[in-house]
Amino acid sequence: MSEFQYGLLITAIGMGLVFAVIIFLWGLMALMMRMTSGRKHDQSPAGDEPITDAPMVAELKTAEGQRRAAAAAVAVRTALSAKRKTDMRGIEDRRGDLSPWQAIHRPQHFKSTHRRG
Repeated sequence: MSEFQYGLLITAIGMGLVFAVIIFLWGLMALMMRMTSGRKHDQSPAGDEPITDAPMVAELKTAEGQRRAAAAAVAVRTALSAKRKTDMRGIEDRRGDLSPWQAIHRPQHFKSTHRRG
């Protein structure tokens, strides 16, 4: 057997072992899920009373109202934030490119630095 064939054999054995372990772990997890899922057998209620959703309707209406109020609050906050950003852009444009502090100190900074090279 040549070195190339020996290398291919080792590669095939390694890949086969990896896939075998993956399949083994998959089966082990499936077995553990079946054992620990705690699934109850089909037990239908043994009562003559019909089951209705009447109590849940009021709760759903309240929850829907709260969701709508929260959505409205978020929409208002987003609109106000966008307006404030627009107003701030106007202030920045009026100041120009440099503030007075930058206009004075920037040339001094360039004078005091050593240039390498």
